[in-house]
Amino acid sequence: MSRVWRLHTKPKVSVKNKLEDKIVNEFRNRKIVAVGWTLREDIYNELTNDEKIRLEKSEVLIKNDFEKYKKIIEENTYETIKGEKKIFFNGKVNVNLIRLNDLKKDDLIWIRSKGKYYLGRVTEKSHYLYAYRDSEKNSGILKLGINNQFTDIEWHEIGSESDIPGRILIAFYQKGTLIEIDEKSVLDISQIMYNKKDNYYKITNKIANNKENFYDLLSPSDCEDLLYFYLYYKYKYVAIPSTNKINTQNYEFEMLDPENRNEKIFIQVKNGHSKGANLYLENFKKTDGIVYLLTTDGNIYNTKNSKKVNQIDFKQNYEFEEIGSTKNNKKIYAINPEALYEFAKKAYEDESILMPQSILQWFEYLE
Repeated sequence: MSRVWRLHTKPKVSVKNKLEDKIVNEFRNRKIVAVGWTLREDIYNELTNDEKIRLEKSEVLIKNDFEKYKKIIEENTYETIKGEKKIFFNGKVNVNLIRLNDLKKDDLIWIRSKGKYYLGRVTEKSHYLYAYRDSEKNSGILKLGINNQFTDIEWHEIGSESDIPGRILIAFYQKGTLIEIDEKSVLDISQIMYNKKDNYYKITNKIANNKENFYDLLSPSDCEDLLYFYLYYKYKYVAIPSTNKINTQNYEFEMLDPENRNEKIFIQVKNGHSKGANLYLENFKKTDGIVYLLTTDGNIYNTKNSKKVNQIDFKQNYEFEEIGSTKNNKKIYAINPEALYEFAKKAYEDESILMPQSILQWFEYLE
């Protein structure tokens, strides 16, 4: 079965040489995907001239043989100009390089640069290549730090952030140079998006139209917008633009009730499957206004140290449920993510309901 990967494209060498913005163009022009950990970094500049010559001769032998690259890292020692014996990378092959060599035909790889996102496919011709500096064509390889390559990748530009599914955007927030996004919905949507550019996959079906897939497609910003437009639709609450600041720790922005401008409304939204999607009531006790909380797949606890999850059944009110209050007796509500999903579906069918296209576009991929 095919897999989906996310790659950060800033090897240390390219950052040092201020060339990191050129990496993606090299990938596309050379039809490769690549990572760093070349044999011209780490201890290379400490080696004697004889040892550098010895290493450079080895580079010819490992050109298409990853096992020989591993042997140099794990077994070979080199003499430095100080008379010391050293090994490359502490004798350990980087895990990201091992993952690179685990790529299989029809695996898909997401990368980004300058606000644009690209999707590549591993082909039947793809294979490992250690691209040492043996020709004019490879003269810039060392400065870019992309010697360890996987070849014959078919790349396509997909679009800007607003065109990219939320679960993929979230993967770019995560650490790790090369990681797998191990979720079937991500694979399905990635194949569909690749197919729109290349028509390679024999795909006729869309992905299932359910709450889980819908929220996987939404970015964190989309989820904020969805809750806002729901509250606007239901109560005509309006946002105060200047309150949408990065340093607001416990809410996304403030809103006002048009029937009572002294009544403040605050929302907090978490979208995802990790612990970061959890919410804690203690964070909102000092809030001077009504609070609406939405977590699409997390839990709500009273405190960060609490192990007991607040069980919310939404029986009294399908769309939201009162789950607490602030110190000045303003209510705290939990929003039902299922109801919000149903509202988005309604907006997709009913053009009289205000809703951004960045949210509605994803129903084109849902059956």
